[in-house]
Amino acid sequence: MKNKNVLLFFVLAAILPLIFPIRSYAAVNADNIVKTYIKNAAPVKTSQRNKKNTNISAAALKNIRLFSKVYALIKKNYVKSENSKKLIYGAIEGMVATLDPHTYFLTKSEFKQMKEETTGEFVGIGIKISSRNNHIVIISPIDGTPAYKAGIKAGDIIEKINGISTFKMGIMKAVKLLQGRPGTKVELSIMRKGFKKPKTFIIERKRILLKSVTYMVMPDHIGYVRISSFQAHTNSQLLNALSILNKKERGLKGLIIDLRNNPGGLLNQAVKVCSDFISKGVIVYTKGRIKSQDETYYALQQHLQPDYPIAVLVNAGTASAAEITSGSLQAHKRAVVIGTKTFGKGSVQTIYHLPEGAGIGLTTAFYFLPNHVSIQNTGVTPNFIVHSSKDFIFVKPLPKLREIDLRHHFKNPESPKIKKEIKQNELPVYFKKDNQLKFAYELLKSWSTLKNY
Repeated sequence: MKNKNVLLFFVLAAILPLIFPIRSYAAVNADNIVKTYIKNAAPVKTSQRNKKNTNISAAALKNIRLFSKVYALIKKNYVKSENSKKLIYGAIEGMVATLDPHTYFLTKSEFKQMKEETTGEFVGIGIKISSRNNHIVIISPIDGTPAYKAGIKAGDIIEKINGISTFKMGIMKAVKLLQGRPGTKVELSIMRKGFKKPKTFIIERKRILLKSVTYMVMPDHIGYVRISSFQAHTNSQLLNALSILNKKERGLKGLIIDLRNNPGGLLNQAVKVCSDFISKGVIVYTKGRIKSQDETYYALQQHLQPDYPIAVLVNAGTASAAEITSGSLQAHKRAVVIGTKTFGKGSVQTIYHLPEGAGIGLTTAFYFLPNHVSIQNTGVTPNFIVHSSKDFIFVKPLPKLREIDLRHHFKNPESPKIKKEIKQNELPVYFKKDNQLKFAYELLKSWSTLKNY
């Protein structure tokens, strides 16, 4: 009996900080280590803990005893001797899997990988994945990466990775299988609409240097910038691109910002990008279950660009920080949004450091745009709905996979009072190439004439 009590003590010591989070574990220096979602964890002193959260209810204690019993039975009677860390980590991953699709547990190596990705350099094939109906689904391939070049498309279902079924597989386990040394290859079994059976893709892992901003000059003094993700240096790259475009054209008369298939990234970069075009006011704010998660982000009043007209291109692959950018510019009436409804990922993940170098990205709040609208599940609705043609120039079409399709997704926190504030203009335009880009260009070209009506 004494041994069982000792075992229960150690199990409780291992898992209680996870079941009842102690905020002293929060990350003090979480800058640039958030993968695609977005808020830095702030340190909270032990004296500020919520005492209510530290009181263990009788029901919780009963369930912990159940966990301890199962753990003891496995250690004593299972056909093979299993590592204790493997069992505890597996239990944590199972606990996290019962939550929303954007909460995740990270082992030490996974945490390190995530830090590398947010700096804009990592080893992999270059895809953003999520979970839908117990399957691993590709939200979007990253421009110019091995996956993009191999023909992987947004909406593809990964049925197997190196012959291992992904059915009911956790996202982080799938990420681990996709990772590897540069030069090694990974085999993906992909199912796609139109395929009679899964197709095999063999893709070489490479060290990927993400340049999140590309640009070009269009006729009539109109600039085009493509932001593929929000990484640590995105805004500095954008400011450099705008400087070059302005010098080449001796002043832009309009700008197209392409956020299609942009899976998101760092919130501070989204705020900086918005601040380049919005002079004052709220960019975005967050509201959580506890007061400390409520935060408001204002325009930074730095690097403000000229007041030329802006068109933002979006689609179902525009998610998270990219939705904040498009939605905030739209709410401030600083830009018109063109394309199709966005992904609808409106939740905040706070990164917490855990013992042994592990970490957890925990959903702690929801985002709200300056007009007090949440994008959770609903996404950003364009001012002009323009569907993509089959022949895309800059990005590939995305099937209708959105936040609402994900397992354990949150409902919109204000769904009973959602109002149709944006006039939708369904335009039957069918250009030969990228008709969304074409429409944006024609709109900006005619802006000086249209604004007089």
